[in-house]
This record gives sequence, structure tokens and C-alpha cells, in this order.
Amino acid sequence: MKQSPSLNTIILFIFSIGLVIGVAWGIFQFVKTNVSGEGFFIQWISLRSLVADGINPYSGEVTSRIQETVKYENSFAQGNPPKYTSPLYSGLVIFLFALIENNLIAHTLWLTAQLIAIFILLILSLKLTSWKPTWYIFLIFSLLTVFSYHVLIPWLDGGLSIWAALFLLVAFLAIRNNWNEVGGIFLGLATIQPQMTILVIVFALLWIASQKKRLLVVWFFMTLIFLFIIGLFLDPDWIMHYLRLLYNFSENFPPGNPGMLFRELWPGLGKQLSWLMTGVSGIILIIEWLIAFKKGFRWFLWTACLTIVISQWIGIPTIPGNFTGLILPLFLVSAMLTERWPQRGQWMAVLISAVLFVWEWVLLYNDLYSSEPTMQLNLIIPLPLILLIGLFWVRWWAIKPKRLLIEELRLGETY
Repeated sequence: MKQSPSLNTIILFIFSIGLVIGVAWGIFQFVKTNVSGEGFFIQWISLRSLVADGINPYSGEVTSRIQETVKYENSFAQGNPPKYTSPLYSGLVIFLFALIENNLIAHTLWLTAQLIAIFILLILSLKLTSWKPTWYIFLIFSLLTVFSYHVLIPWLDGGLSIWAALFLLVAFLAIRNNWNEVGGIFLGLATIQPQMTILVIVFALLWIASQKKRLLVVWFFMTLIFLFIIGLFLDPDWIMHYLRLLYNFSENFPPGNPGMLFRELWPGLGKQLSWLMTGVSGIILIIEWLIAFKKGFRWFLWTACLTIVISQWIGIPTIPGNFTGLILPLFLVSAMLTERWPQRGQWMAVLISAVLFVWEWVLLYNDLYSSEPTMQLNLIIPLPLILLIGLFWVRWWAIKPKRLLIEELRLGETY
């Protein structure tokens, strides 16, 4: 007897709920080991102090609470003493979790939610890049990606980068589908991690303006104003506190760009190489941005991915914990290789993800006894380097309208 669709749906729903509960229980057992969680505890303690005790998250008292807790955790994002350095409105993401008094339960639910967000990131990346690998290729690729350093460590750290990446990809999907209001709202929400998303948001706004999608730009700024007002409601002085943090940037944010690695390896040439990399990266971005204006969405997506990758090297301090945003460029390169070579391209994508998986974990293993800033500097090289090479390799296939690309491939098959 054939089961009705409604019964199948109920069974699938029950199975999904059971799976989530099982995963959450496993995460709870892991959380009790206190292996990770600096990013989570910084956010949770700061918002908890504001909500429960009415203490300014940027204050010295909250900073002391953070450092008392985080020093017992295994941190993957140090470099400076931990403190709250996010814009206050970013607390909206963790607000409900900050209402939970038990930090183990809050941490468990947070990691469970972030794990779900990671799988949504994978699905959104598939949709945005129109990649259609076979199920076993996607399974292998996803496992290598999820358990890679640039995804697993941000998840364990529990910071905001996963949510910023998710909001950014939802905004891109909305832009492609002409959902102007949704696109503007989620592009505004992506500013919760500004050092990670600022350049790609600027490019997106300029490209959107060139497409005369004024409504989306209006909704972006309306969202940003609304977020600022929420922050002012929670703490009228938060903007001044945040600007003070930015003014003393090097004292409050962890170091992280190739220029710092150059200065450490070659003290005599490091500064010059750092400026050279910033200059070359900036010139490449400006040229590609200008070319992309008034072009179609495929061109926009490739340029946005290039911007996300170059953001890691242009001089804005970053950490490997922000690399979840690079999932989309990795999928785009994989999709274009598959589009060009339907069979061989899929295995090339798996090979790229496998090389990244091994390279990053080998670097981490070799640097376990090194200073944390050094470890970060080593680990900001592999993924951006491979993606930069990959993006320029597939550039022509990525930016051309799909109709023209198919005609070119058919023409090539006739010879």
C-alpha cells in the first residue's frame, strides 16, 4: 500500500527532529569538555551582562568577566586579550541565547544552530552557483568542506562569522531573484561582522546601484538605521564605545594578514611587501569592480567571490575564523569546472577540497606549539591562495552568459 504524501512528510519531520535532538545531545557532551568556544563566550557574556545586569558590554568589568572565562577555553582566535569588539546590534543574533542562564545549555543550542546554518550555507552555495554534482561527489565534497579547518574551527569557536556568511548568501540569492526588500535587509544584517563583509557589501551596493535597483539600496540603509537604533536603545553610548575600539584597532583586534607574515619572515622587506600586496589587491579589485558594473548576475557573483577572497589579503586584519565566507567562492570554482568538464570537473573539485583539507590540518599540526598569532598567519595562506588561482582560472566561463558558454562547448565538441 502506497503511503500518502502527508504521512511521508510526518515521518520525515519526526526523523529530522530526532536527528537534531541526537546531534544536540552529542554537542552537549562535547561542550562539557571545554575544548573550544572563545567566540561564543565573548558574545554570550557581553550580551548576558547587558541583559541581566545592565552593564555596558564594552566596559572593563565585562572585559574582565570575558577574560576570566575565556582563559580556561582552548582558543582558536587569539592574538590580543579577548574582549567584546562587535557592533552592539550584532547582539541580536545571540540575544535569545543570552537569556539562558546556564552557559552549557546556551553553548549547546548555539553550536547546534550554527551547525544547521553551515548546512544551509552549503545548500545556498549550490543554488547560487547552479552546481549539480552527483550525490556521491557532493557527499565527499561536503564532508571535506565541513571538516576542513576553515569551517570546523569557526564552528567550534562559535563567533559570528557563520551568521555573517549566511546573511550574505541569502542577500545574494535575493538579488538574483529580484527580491529587493529581502536583499536589502539581509545585506544590512551581514554587517554584524564588518571586517569580514565590508568590501563585498560596498561592491554589492555599487553594482546594485548600476542596475538601478534603488529599492534594494533603500532597504539596506533602512535596515542599518534600524540596527543602529536598536543598539542605541540597549546602550545610548555604544557608537562612541565602538568608534573608540576602532581608533585603537591594533590593541583590540587580532592580527591577521599576509603582510604581517612577511614582516615576521623577512623583517627587512616585510613592510614593503605588505604595501605591495595591498596596492596590487586594491588595483585588481577596482578594475574588476568597474568591469562588472551593469553586467549580469553571473558576472556579479564571480566579482563578489573575488572580493571576498581578496578581502583576506588586502590588509584588513582577519583570522581563519572568518573563512566561512569563502565557502561560496569554493563552490563557484567547483561549479565552473563541472560546467566546463561535466565528469572530470567534479573530481577536480573534490581534489581541490582534499588538498585544502590536508594542507590546512598539516599546518595546524606543525604549528601547535607555536605562538597563536604565528599559527593564524600561516593558516591565512592556503584557502585564499587556491581560490584566487581558481577564480581567475574559471573567470571566462563564470562571467559569460550560460547560453553563450553552452554554444561554445558544443562548438568545441564538433572539432
